[in-house]
Formats: sequence, structure tokens, C-alpha cells
Amino acid sequence: MNLPEEFLARMRSLLGEEYEDFAASYKKPSPLALRLNTLKAAALPECCFERVPWCGTGAYYAGAPGKSALHEAGAYYIQEPSAMAVVTAARIKPGEKVLDLCAAPGGKSTHAACFAPQFLISNEIVPARARILAQNMERCGVKNCAVTCESPAVLADKWGAVFDAVIADVPCSGEGMFRRREIAVEEWSGENCAMCARRDREILRSAARLTAPGGRIIYSTCTFDPQENEGAVEKFLAEHAEFSLTPITALSGVPGIVPGINGVGCRLYPHKLKGEGHFVCVLKKAEGAAAPYRTQRKKADKKLASLFERWAQDALAAPFAVSCDHTAGEALYMLPDGLPALDGIKCLRPGLPLGTAEKGRFVPHHSLAMALAPAQALRVLDLPADQKECLAFLHGETLPCALENGWTLVTTNGISLGWGKTVDGVLKNFYPKGLRK
Repeated sequence: MNLPEEFLARMRSLLGEEYEDFAASYKKPSPLALRLNTLKAAALPECCFERVPWCGTGAYYAGAPGKSALHEAGAYYIQEPSAMAVVTAARIKPGEKVLDLCAAPGGKSTHAACFAPQFLISNEIVPARARILAQNMERCGVKNCAVTCESPAVLADKWGAVFDAVIADVPCSGEGMFRRREIAVEEWSGENCAMCARRDREILRSAARLTAPGGRIIYSTCTFDPQENEGAVEKFLAEHAEFSLTPITALSGVPGIVPGINGVGCRLYPHKLKGEGHFVCVLKKAEGAAAPYRTQRKKADKKLASLFERWAQDALAAPFAVSCDHTAGEALYMLPDGLPALDGIKCLRPGLPLGTAEKGRFVPHHSLAMALAPAQALRVLDLPADQKECLAFLHGETLPCALENGWTLVTTNGISLGWGKTVDGVLKNFYPKGLRK
């Protein structure tokens, strides 16, 4: 790999005696890891052989788990191991209001969702990437999440200081990913690094306006560039006296994770651990009285809600933690409690999509299937992940089914995979055409 000489010279100056070990790391394969999705699964797949030290649910793997039905079921999320450190550093507590400001493709959002926030807003400014983000939130069965597609500045103007935790994994020069993404090497330049640093400072300013008193910003990059990392943080602190650095206790003492320059945040280097380059910093806002904010009004179409309730009596087991409280477009949603008002904001998903009406009947959404546990459905057909019937379902084929007629939750190894509808011994396939293998 031919790395830019200007980059190498800077790393040589930054690392000193460690530089040769750093350079040698680029001759080694990039470690592969995945993270267990505790919203849906309880055990790591058999392909895993070693835990990721800084993430209790992360593990290194061998093989191709992305081709497994368990991946399609959202049992785990394939994620670069160093990136897992960001949500670990965030220390999200149950009931907190969380915003992932630059969220695509969804690794950090799906991780954050596992810690039971009151609600999670996953934002991505690029529409195509926002759609991928929404698909990953769906696959992982996240219920209490809205997916938006706006600039951080617009969100700050609309919402203000709402969030207990703002994750700002900002777009950067990508130096830490050179080993995995050759395009990052091709696009690198000193000028691009400086541009990224300016943009990231703007994102931090918006993040500050979105952080509630006593809340925190988790700032991260996948670059080694000091101006994008410690430099951006130091300039931010000089402008924002209400914020201060806070120790990242969740990562302290982890072998290979080292303090950043001047003690600002922490750094992950590929020659010190099994992962790529990353920088993480936590900035805490001073305590104070939280200002009230306007919440999203929940208003469901009565006819559509009635259709859902009748459908639920036939398809879902009671009690079930699903309520129909909002209609957007032609779809019925379950909205997270306390969600800030979404008017004037581009929103791909205001909550958990429940379904739509077709010819006077309720048709459940794939997202609802992915968010349900098997015990919440009246009819369940389990297809072992290593059997041909499971692959046939993912292909969109019909299957024999001995269950009574009605909507049927299809699972694999006990993990929800999608909807089918049993009719006279045959399971009609409702797995989305866009997802079929």
C-alpha cells in the first residue's frame, strides 16, 4: 500500500520510536469483528473466537457471517472493532434521550439502542446513506428510534438543548481506515484534512446547542490528524466555557488504548490493538435547568388504528408492548415517548412502522416483525438458520406450514426474520422484495 508521504512524515513525527511498528501494521490484514445485538439475540455466533476488549458484546470472527440468515435477522451487526469504543465511551443509561448526529450506516446507533434510551434519533444528512441507516435500524429491531435526514445546524435550530447524549462521529479524512478503504488513501490530502477540521468544528458547535444541561457530547473520528481530533476539541472548549473534558472511564486501562495529545480524549492505533485508527473524546456540559421542548404530537388515523387493533387480536399475543399512536403518510407508527417535534424536518421514520391498509385490511410492516419477540406472536414458524427452508424464505418462496390460517411470524433460531401468512397449509411469503437474496 502506497501511503501519502506527507501523511507518513506527520505520523513519524507524532509516534517517534513507535513509527516502525505503526508502518508495519499496514502489512497485516484488518481484523474483522461483529457486535451482538442484544435487542434480538443472546449469544454470539459460532464463527466468533475472541472478545473485543473494549466492548462486552463485540467479538472477532472468521468466515462470512454476513451471508448467514442470522445476520438478516439482526442477531448481530458487523462493525469495525475500534468503532465499538465510541458507544462504550458514551455510557448510555436507560431512559436517556440520545441523538446520533452523523449516524449512517448505523453501527453506533444500533449499539446505542441496546442500552434502552427513552428515545434515539439517528440522523444522516446524505439521503442515500440515510436510507441505508433506516434499513439497519429495521433489521436490528429497534423500536424507539426516529431516523432523520438533516444538517446538524437545522436540528439545533429546530430542537435546542434536548439530548442527554449526542454522538458526533464526524466525517473526517479517514486516515484510520487506510487499511480497509483504498479510496480513503486516494482522496487524502493536507487540504482535505484542513477542510474536515473546519467542518467538524461546525458540527461540534451544533452538537453543543443540542446537548441538555448536564449532558455530554461523544466526539469521535477515524483519523489520526491532530487538527481534526485534539485540535478541534481544544478550539471548541475555548469557545464553549460550559463544556469540559471528562475522563473516559469505560476505556481506561484497556490495553492498547492510549491518551490523546495533551491528555485530550483517547486514541486507538492499529499497531497497539486489533482494530483500526480511532479517536474518542467525551465533553460534558455544565449542570443547569433543562428548558422545556415541544414534543411530537401523536395523532393516529382512527380507521387505520382500528384496523390494526383488529389485526393484532388475531396475530399478536396479549400482552404485547405495541401501541398505535401516530399516522404519517399512509402508514401507522408507534412513536417513542417524548420525541421532539418533527415538523419541518426531513424524517424517514418517525418511530416503529406498524403497517398500512390495503383494500380495507391491515398489512403489517416488516419493521414490526423484526421488532417482535416470538412470544409476542400467536403463530410462529421457526426455520433453523442452516436449513434450506430458511434460505427459501429469504428468496421469497412459499413454504408448507401446518399452523392455523393467519399472519405468521417467521423466525430463525428463535429470532424474528419476517412475516408470512398461512393459508390452508401454505405459508405465503411477505419478506420484502428489496431484501430477498
